Amino acid sequence: MTELVQLYDADGDPAGTADRARVRAENLTHAATAVVVRDPWGRVHVHRRTDTKDVYPGRHDFAAGGVVAAGEEPRAAAARELAEELGITGVTLEPVGVAHYGDDHTDYWGHCFTTTWGGEVTLQPEEVAWGDWWPLDRLVAAIDDDPEAWTPDTAALLGGWLRARVAERQDVEEQGWDSHTELVEGRWIDRTPRRPEVVPALTAEAALLPRLAPRLPLAVPVPLALGGTPPRFRHERVPGRPVRPDRLTADDGRRLGHFLRVLHDTPAELWASTGLGRDTALLPELDAMVDQVVPLLPADLRDAGSALLARLREAAHRSVLRHGDVGPSHLLTTDGRLTGVIDWTDAALGDPALDLAWAVHGTPQRFADALVSTYGATPAELARGRDWHLLGPWWEVQHGLAHDSPDHVDSGLAGAVERLRATP
Repeated sequence: MTELVQLYDADGDPAGTADRARVRAENLTHAATAVVVRDPWGRVHVHRRTDTKDVYPGRHDFAAGGVVAAGEEPRAAAARELAEELGITGVTLEPVGVAHYGDDHTDYWGHCFTTTWGGEVTLQPEEVAWGDWWPLDRLVAAIDDDPEAWTPDTAALLGGWLRARVAERQDVEEQGWDSHTELVEGRWIDRTPRRPEVVPALTAEAALLPRLAPRLPLAVPVPLALGGTPPRFRHERVPGRPVRPDRLTADDGRRLGHFLRVLHDTPAELWASTGLGRDTALLPELDAMVDQVVPLLPADLRDAGSALLARLREAAHRSVLRHGDVGPSHLLTTDGRLTGVIDWTDAALGDPALDLAWAVHGTPQRFADALVSTYGATPAELARGRDWHLLGPWWEVQHGLAHDSPDHVDSGLAGAVERLRATP
């Protein structure tokens, strides 16, 4: 059966037709499409062409596409080829541009698009031998490492677009102690661990949150492990800005109270096999504080500090799923309402009252009262929450001692003394 191809002139306008065999034999100028398919985490679908392809057989490619048929609009051709090669249908094609490409094997006007797909990919066995999802920087590195392994037309037409996307990275202003954080293309958050011991926590987070997110009443990140050395973890940026504590309302308190109640009631089967475990690191850290922090307290507060640590050693034996670092930098608001909770690196099985520490004892009364009522906190939980709140600045002292940062030691110690003196 003859396959008619739409021919194009030097200006990129339709100019007659010819059968596909003649187009290839005489290398006539025609039109073709290229669609870069990205998943919800921004990775690109990379594939290898079969060894039977008439152009660039066996090479790797990062766009799906093909020849525009006679009388066919390029966008329609792109949608058709996407369905045929990868089984992707019903998506929106965003135009990237139109440009000419020519070599000894092919000569065409390339109509380039991009789209997002989060479903299954079904490879057409006659044309696609293998496929996988790759981060953009890995793709660029692979092309630079071995250009001959890749289709030159896609690299020429879309290489600039690809590299521009890779360059869209900037450090997030608020950097945590555990991870280095970047905003990617204004849409995704990438985190890499600052220390090897952080990797298991990030790995467990990537396994837990996709299961947990659908049941929680506020938005949370849904991270994916991207691999690499050190490993990188990506999630779509959760909308909102960090809360201003003085602006928290009673409605915000009810929303967080409901969120924490659902979180702390999470059944064990949801977090099982995620790698999440008991917060066993807490007990050694509390023991270390006895020797490291208590001696730095004023003499009249050392007994109170030691008693605080003893109470929290008992509290740390509980095994409820909790966030572990509920504070103003990890709560997000949108249009004046609490809408999201981020940074789950400290999530573990432990004392749920840790999540009540700042939320109840460091916030406006209207917010705290509404949270306590909605959550249904017991007097014992509130007392443990107060103790965890008293301990908050001690972590900064430990961080300063571990990283030779006198400013952190002084700041944390001042906060610890202030809280202990203010508590009966």
